[in-house]
Formats: sequence, C-alpha cells, structure tokens
Amino acid sequence: MSMTKEEFKENCEISFDEEHWQKINYNTSCFERNFNKGKIKYRNMELEKERAYNLSNKSLLNMEKLLVDFETHFNLNGGKVLWARDAADARTLIFDLLMREQVNTVARSHSTVLDEIELNDFFSKKNIKLYETHVGRFTLQNQGLRSYHPLLPALNLSKEEMNTLLNGAYKLKLDSTPKQMVNFVRYKVDENLKEVGACITGANFLLSDEGGVVLTENEGNILKSTTKAKIHIAVAGIAKVIPSMDDLSVLMPLLSSHATGQSMSALNSITFGPAKNGRNPQQMYVILLNNDRSELLSHERQRQMMSCIHCGACVSVCPIYKNIGGYAYDTSYVGPMGSVMTPLMRGLKEYEYLTSACAMCGKCTEVCPVRIPLDDLIIENRHLVATEKVGDAKIEAMLKLMVWHCKSRKKMDSPLFIKKMELKRFLNQNTWGDRREVPEFAPKSFSQWWKEHYE
Repeated sequence: MSMTKEEFKENCEISFDEEHWQKINYNTSCFERNFNKGKIKYRNMELEKERAYNLSNKSLLNMEKLLVDFETHFNLNGGKVLWARDAADARTLIFDLLMREQVNTVARSHSTVLDEIELNDFFSKKNIKLYETHVGRFTLQNQGLRSYHPLLPALNLSKEEMNTLLNGAYKLKLDSTPKQMVNFVRYKVDENLKEVGACITGANFLLSDEGGVVLTENEGNILKSTTKAKIHIAVAGIAKVIPSMDDLSVLMPLLSSHATGQSMSALNSITFGPAKNGRNPQQMYVILLNNDRSELLSHERQRQMMSCIHCGACVSVCPIYKNIGGYAYDTSYVGPMGSVMTPLMRGLKEYEYLTSACAMCGKCTEVCPVRIPLDDLIIENRHLVATEKVGDAKIEAMLKLMVWHCKSRKKMDSPLFIKKMELKRFLNQNTWGDRREVPEFAPKSFSQWWKEHYE
C-alpha cells in the first residue's frame, strides 16, 4: 500500500535530524572517496560507459528472445525457469516449492528484488523461519528494521549502534571492533546455515547464451548458503538478462567500481543449475519476475531505466537521499532510481509524490555507469503527472494562476502589497514548505525600473 503525499512529507520531517545527516553524509562520502579511487583505474571510463550503454540497449531491444534462450539453456543445464506476473505470483511459487520439499527454514541474500516482493513479511505470516546472510541485514533483522540502501542496508547506523543491536540480541560485548562484529555475524550465519533447507537469492545478471545466473558479493555468504542448502531459488527481474558471458567483461568492473570502488567484487560466481555428483544445491529454480516491468517498458523514454545494473551509485550521490534518508521513500527502490521506476511500475497516481523528490542537480546522471539520463526521466514522469492530471490540484491551480498573472504586464506592475499577498496565499506550507522563506518581490518591476532610467 502506497503512502499519501502528506505521509511522505511526515517521513521526510522525521529525517531532518543533525545526527542523522552526519551519519548519512559520512557513509556516503566514503562511497564517493572509494568511487574516485576506483575510476582512476580506468584509462577511459566514458568509453566503457558507452559500451555498457550500447550493450544495455541491445539487451532491451532483444529481451523477448534473450529470455526464451535463457530458459532453454537453463532447463538443459538441469534447472527450471518459472515465470511470475507479479509479486504475489512470485511469493506463491516460492511457497509452493518450499511446501513440496517440506522446507520451513530458509536463508536469503541481500537483494532489492526480494524486498520488492515483500518476502520477509510473507514468510513471517506463513511461519517460515528466515535467516539473513548479509552482515548488515543480519544486524537489522532482530530489530525488525528494513534495508536503508540498495547496497549498504545499514548505512544509517554507526558502528556503535550496530554494536548495541548485536549486544541486545546476542550479548556481544559493547566495545567490539567492526572486525569483531563482522566475524561474530559470520559465525552466527554459519550456525544458522546448518538448519537451512533452501536459499533464496537475487541475480546480478542472467546469461542468455549459457543459461547462467551471475552472483556478485564481498562477504561470501551467498556462496556458503547456496552450497549448503539443497534448493536454490533465484528471483530476477526480466530485464536482468544479457546476451553473452563476454558482456560481463564490461558490466562487472563497472558494477564493482561504481558500487564500492573495487576493480572487481571479492567473490563473483556463475551458477548454471543444480550441482552434480550429489552435491548441493540438488535443485535450482529461477523465477523471472515481471511485476509491472512491462508497463515501464511500454514508455518510450523511461524504459531506459530497465538498463539499471543496481550499483547504487545514483542513490549515494543524491542530495535528496542524503537529507531524507532511505526510510522516507517507503519503497524497495529509493533515490533517483526509485523516483523513476516506482511511479510507473506501482501507479503514477499513488506515487506521484516521488517525482518531486529530485533537486535536478544531475549528479545521478553523471555517475550512472550505463548512462541512464535519470534527471531527464524524472522530468518525463513530471510531464506525465501534469498531462494525466494526477498531481496536486492546488499546485496545478496555483501554477496556472501564476502563468496567467505573469503573461500580463499590467498585473506584473500591480502594487507591491497585492503581489505579496497573492504570493503568500499560494506559496503556503503545503506548496512551498515551512522550511523556506517566501521570496520577496523587488520594490519595482523591471518595466517600472526601465521607465525611470531610460524613458
């Protein structure tokens, strides 16, 4: 269920906190430092971006054929492809698979697509025990907290707060170092994996020519969980498919450098189906998720958003995200990427408020590794809001009145007190916010000034 615009504003107000700003800006500045170090390793990053852009366009134009080829090759490898029309369909497919194999304990990786289908809440209602394997998400799980960032789920927490959460749940000593906390979580994850019957992951890419599922990580917990569970279920959006394994030579370094500044992530794996010789996983399924991606693809310009490789760079540089934080959006996709995708996939009328969550600074477009013009696409969404008349009627009326007023020289030359009264009437708390002062008119209009000086 979506928020109202008023609820979004309330969430933003909660985030206007000095301590919150300091943590978010410190952690995102670490990303920017790492990214700046990472891009130096490229002789010509713009050329690589151009290659990635061309590759992404090629994949989008041939998506139908690539998906069919992926299914054919993955089935030949011993796996099975399932198609999900929406989130409810994906949850039902996963639940049916688990019940058929009598599995009631599951591990999951950190993946935005699993948040998109609201897997954790679903398992909680079905009394299926779920273990997080990502260090950040593991720490958040015991407090019922959601992921804050597409790559760094605990970005909003300091190391002291992480330590406090682990102390409350597991009595870990309060003066633990980050290394000690990570090692403790890795130990607990290993203990939990002994009970697990199935592992559920996302997918970074799907290889059409080989029927492979590409997984990238830095912690190693995905590899551990997929090799210890007898069933591996990968959920992937339909736009994750790419033509060939050769394309990874362009996409994987760009993903790593824009996500963490690394030349390559610490651990990268390609799985082609269930393991052989009696090893785990004994069964592997790939669920191809639509969930209104076809609606996004129907828009001639905004469909470029489907090229996103989910590096999270646009979120980390976004000044709006740095101020209001991840929870304010109340969606699985936050930042500029969410402002483009969510209104078109989940309903323009319900999520039109996200189109206003942009300062039009262009940083997201500048940093995007596949050259998605995010700021232009947000403008396209705003145009849709205006043409389909799903925006705030008061704001639309105010803009029309202001246009009508500005078109008339006589009205622009009206007495100063009248103009001030009209401006304050329309630039109120709901339209202008209560954190900005209403701009002051000049004592004289330009035409009045001109007449005094040149006539």
